Amino acid sequence: MKTRFIRIEDISEIDTSKISTFDLANRYIDKYGNMYGLRYNRDEKKVEIVKIMRTPRKHASYFSQKLQRKPEKVESQHDDYLGEVMEFDPEMCINHIVEIAKTHKDRLNGIIISIANSNIISDSDKMTWNTMNDYFRNLDMDGIQALEKINELYTEFNNYPRSIIYYQSKLDTKHRKILDEIPSESSKLRYVKYYEMWYQVRNAYKTIIKILSDIRFLLEQQHIEEKRSMTPFQKQTYSDALTSIDNTVAEANKILSDCAMIEDIISSSKSFIG
Repeated sequence: MKTRFIRIEDISEIDTSKISTFDLANRYIDKYGNMYGLRYNRDEKKVEIVKIMRTPRKHASYFSQKLQRKPEKVESQHDDYLGEVMEFDPEMCINHIVEIAKTHKDRLNGIIISIANSNIISDSDKMTWNTMNDYFRNLDMDGIQALEKINELYTEFNNYPRSIIYYQSKLDTKHRKILDEIPSESSKLRYVKYYEMWYQVRNAYKTIIKILSDIRFLLEQQHIEEKRSMTPFQKQTYSDALTSIDNTVAEANKILSDCAMIEDIISSSKSFIG
């Protein structure tokens, strides 16, 4: 499902009563640079508008190339609107997470580079710089490499999955019992795929949020207004790093919300029988 970027004046232009399943991947950007997405609330059986990120002004020219005017009407042979039958699609959710994880991997590398280039921490402040270097190492090992693992796992399940017995050995007692209730091999494989992706994604993004929060706290202690020796370029890279951190944490929290929905599905066998 291809994402469309649609320009709007404000979120009042998004009519959730006329959203089809093929609109859920849309991104709406208002005149202030705020980006919004759509999410289906299974409990209340309705579409909700969720704020995804605040687009920095310096990225405005990029988005202006990606945006398209909001259409008067989207013609589609699949013009069914969301109603009682709309369900959360774990496959679509996992596909989306894997794609955005690739973006986050590059962004985490960019955060490290921006902080290093900003010179916000002077070479003479050995203790603070050593602390930041520790955060960088943790971000690489437990963040960037964990995101690579997610992509590798996704590729494995889609192209050359291992035996059910192999994945079964990695389940805890609760989820192993649920797996035993599932009769068909194909459904068992789908179950362990959801479990493995949920487990890896949840752990990776919880760790990323923690490390980025620690980095941001340390940066805030440096008092940029007192750094008179910083050049305009260094100040800009510092600002870029903070913006990237905030956007990534916000998006990571949204991914954890999606993970909770996958967790609901793998908490019983009912979605894998029949």
